[in-house]
Amino acid sequence: MYKLKEITDKISWNNFIVKSDFEFYSFLQSWQWWEVQKDIGKNIIRYGIYEWEDIVWVFLLLKVRAKRWSYYFIPHGPLINRDFFKVLWAIFPELQELARQDKMDFIRLNSPVKNLLTNKNAFRKLWCMNAPMHEHVEDSHLLALDKPQEELLAQINKKDRYYINRAKKEGVEIRKNNSEDHIATLKELHIKHSKGQANGKYNYHAFSESFIDSLYKHFDDSEIITISASYEWKVESILMTIQFGNRTVYYIAASDVVHKKFSPNYLCQWEAILHAKENWAKLYNFWGVSPDDNPKHPIAGVTKFKRKFWGYDYSLLHAQDYSLTWKYYLNWCLESLRRKKRGYYYKKPE
Repeated sequence: MYKLKEITDKISWNNFIVKSDFEFYSFLQSWQWWEVQKDIGKNIIRYGIYEWEDIVWVFLLLKVRAKRWSYYFIPHGPLINRDFFKVLWAIFPELQELARQDKMDFIRLNSPVKNLLTNKNAFRKLWCMNAPMHEHVEDSHLLALDKPQEELLAQINKKDRYYINRAKKEGVEIRKNNSEDHIATLKELHIKHSKGQANGKYNYHAFSESFIDSLYKHFDDSEIITISASYEWKVESILMTIQFGNRTVYYIAASDVVHKKFSPNYLCQWEAILHAKENWAKLYNFWGVSPDDNPKHPIAGVTKFKRKFWGYDYSLLHAQDYSLTWKYYLNWCLESLRRKKRGYYYKKPE
């Protein structure tokens, strides 16, 4: 018999996830991430599923209330250390009832299961369907950090290793700290970069300054780090990584590269990988990549850069929706139009 209970203890929550060492998990299910969500006005609940007195499942439930519809959203969860679908099928009716009581229009699960046809069919048995649009990363690029530094560097293409070594010889300065001025530089360049005001062709929605500040507020210096590469006193590349357990995520980055002959982006990224390894991370997650090598995909450019550092692609099953009211289908139409306009598409289950 499985029981659904709210969890209010940070240590118990994070320890369960880290010690379970799931094949795929991210900071999106950490206690800290959801404190960030609270800061930006989101309503959250942390649930645990218990079998007798043993916890077998945790998930952070985000209540999204928009003007036209409301829904439950579970990013990169639930995390279950037993048979995933056995537990999900057992508890799903209770989750549906909670959603109905909260007057939700649908439930969206961005689950941590692989993009396999067997997993897709298991969700079909729950009457779930593909979400029209992703909300968080589903296709990511991972690098195992269990090899010596020399071997990790040797895996990188000779041409790309040249950029790293040339930048060192040219005296590119690497800075690693979370000082106020360093964070301010990250925010400033991130906004400039998103508006296409830096060198290169970019146009995307930037994170707000208050959101970035909240990340530094709730993740401590052993978990979050700002790394930059400067040449002749000018920051040409800067990034932020977040570590949860033994997983490090390359989360926010921006650049204004002037010296392309030894592009500081490469050295900055390499130093971030080394920092994660020194901090006992087992995996470095480059975060979102395109599902294929199509140069027309919206993130094809940054994907090509991320894959240069070796590693392998990891594909989660596309987000699954469970409809509760007719409003879901209105949402489906509008989000589908938005996805097509942006040019996104998703990998079919294998």
